[in-house]
Amino acid sequence: MGLRDLAPFMGVMLITGTANTILMKYMCTKEVPTGPHAAAVGFDHPFFQTVLMMIGELLCLGAFYASRKSVKKDEKSVPAWVFLVPCACDWSATTLVNASYMFLAASVVQMTRGAIVIFTCAFSMIFLGRRQEKFHFLGVMLVAMGLTIVSLSALHKGGPVVLGSNSHVLTGLAFTIGAQIFQASMLVYEEKVMKHADYHVEPMQMVGMEGFWGCIIGVFLLIGLNITGIEDSRGAIYQMTSSMPLAISIIGSIFSIAFFNWSGVTVTQKASATARSTIDSSRTILIWVVELALHWNKFNAEQMLGFVFLASGTMIYNQIIVLPGMRDKEKQAIMSP
Repeated sequence: MGLRDLAPFMGVMLITGTANTILMKYMCTKEVPTGPHAAAVGFDHPFFQTVLMMIGELLCLGAFYASRKSVKKDEKSVPAWVFLVPCACDWSATTLVNASYMFLAASVVQMTRGAIVIFTCAFSMIFLGRRQEKFHFLGVMLVAMGLTIVSLSALHKGGPVVLGSNSHVLTGLAFTIGAQIFQASMLVYEEKVMKHADYHVEPMQMVGMEGFWGCIIGVFLLIGLNITGIEDSRGAIYQMTSSMPLAISIIGSIFSIAFFNWSGVTVTQKASATARSTIDSSRTILIWVVELALHWNKFNAEQMLGFVFLASGTMIYNQIIVLPGMRDKEKQAIMSP
C-alpha cells in the first residue's frame, strides 16, 4: 500500500490521537466532587480511565463482525489468546500514561512518548531480526537528546507541569517513558502477528479483541484496586454523572481511541510498527498548539528545541529525511541506474 492509500489512515491517526490526548488531559484538570458533600478534585482515576479506553477498543469488535465477509477456506482462525499479549502491554502503557497526565502537561507527555522510537528500534532488532542502518542509530540518538531536553525543561521552575515539585515531574516522566517499553512491545508484537504467514488478522479484529481482553482484565483489576483503596470507581462514576462536560469528554475519548487504534493498526499492517510510531509522534505539535491556545501551557524554548530533536530523529529513523551517505542500502540499489 502506497503513501497515497495510507494517507487517510494517517490523517485519522493524527486527528483522533490529538483529540484523545487533549480530552484525557481535560479530564484531569476538571475538578468535580467524588460524592455528596465531598471536595471537588481532579478526575484522577488512571485504572478506571484505561477500562474506558478498552471499551472504546471493544466497539471495534462489533464493527468487525458487522462488516465481516465470509472466511476463506485456507485461512486459519486466530487463537483468542494471541490477542492477550498486546492487550496486557496496552493496558500497562495506557495506565502509566493516564497517571502521568496528573504531573505533566499533555505536550510534555506526548513529547516524552517519543521514546517509543528507541524501544521499537531495539525490539525490532531483537524480535523481528530487522537490520538497522547508520541512519537508524542517528535517529535514535537524536530522539534520546530530545527526550533529555524536554525532561530538563519540565524540571525547571515554572515549567509546564500541573504539580510543581521536581519529584512529581520525575514521577510523570518515569511513568511516560516506562509506558513506551510496553507500547513498543505491543507494536512489534502486532506487526509480527498481522504479518504472520498462517493468520489473516483484520485491523478492527486486532483492536476489538484487545479491547475484549482489556475489559475482562479491567473488571478483575478494578475489583481488587477498589477493595485496597487504590482506585475509587464509585467516586469516578459520581464525577461522570455530576458533570456534563466531563461526561462528554469521556464519551469523546472512548470513540477517539477506537478510531485511533483502528487506523494505527491498519498502518502497522500495511506499513510497519516504526511507521506507526512516527505518525504517533507527529501529533505532538498539534497537541502543543491546542495547549497554548487553551492557555494550559506557556511557550517554552527548551521544549521547542526538544521537539525539534525528537521530530528530526524520528524522521531520520524512518527515512522521511534522507542524509547523504546514510540511505538504506536496499533502496540505493533499487534507485541506481
